[in-house]
Amino acid sequence: MKRFLLMPVALLFFGCGESDPVKDPGSASDNTGQSQKIEPSTLPENSNATPESLEVVDSSEAGARTLLKKFLIPGADHAKLSALLAPRPGDYAAAFIGDAAAKAATGYQQAWKDGKMVISPKAGQTELLLWNATSEELNEGTGDAGQFPGGYQEAAKDLKPGVTWYRFKFVEPGKTLGMAFDGLACINGRWTIFPKPWRVLR
Repeated sequence: MKRFLLMPVALLFFGCGESDPVKDPGSASDNTGQSQKIEPSTLPENSNATPESLEVVDSSEAGARTLLKKFLIPGADHAKLSALLAPRPGDYAAAFIGDAAAKAATGYQQAWKDGKMVISPKAGQTELLLWNATSEELNEGTGDAGQFPGGYQEAAKDLKPGVTWYRFKFVEPGKTLGMAFDGLACINGRWTIFPKPWRVLR
């Protein structure tokens, strides 16, 4: 817990740098082969539209993709969009098992309250890479688990079974390195995000 208190909140969860901000020692390296799910974003013509709510209507991968492309709209209010993904009090118990739910709440709540949790692409990053894995796959190292940071091997035992988790990147066209984020999930009928959960569960 001391490590958590000493690190800048924004860096603790989202990291910094252009190459891959969530990468840490032990995390999976980028796979530049055909297994990458590279999808060019189709940006709406009306770039001024910022939704008042991100209440989920589609909890599938397609729904996650639609949600995340909102962050790529020119002029999007990233702070506002990010704030709509903040967990609500009951979401922690729906995402984590037992005592891990209380640890997660303690670890994340102040960061959200301080407005430190902002998801934002860099200039020129107009495409989305997206991977997903269930709690079970993360625990077993199957499916897309290898595309998640290595810390998920530590946190997987505390994740609620049946939840599908997403890792994503905003990248420049044709590239595979960019601003990387993780911990997006559909919880209690809405999209929310718990980035780098292993750090708050230690």
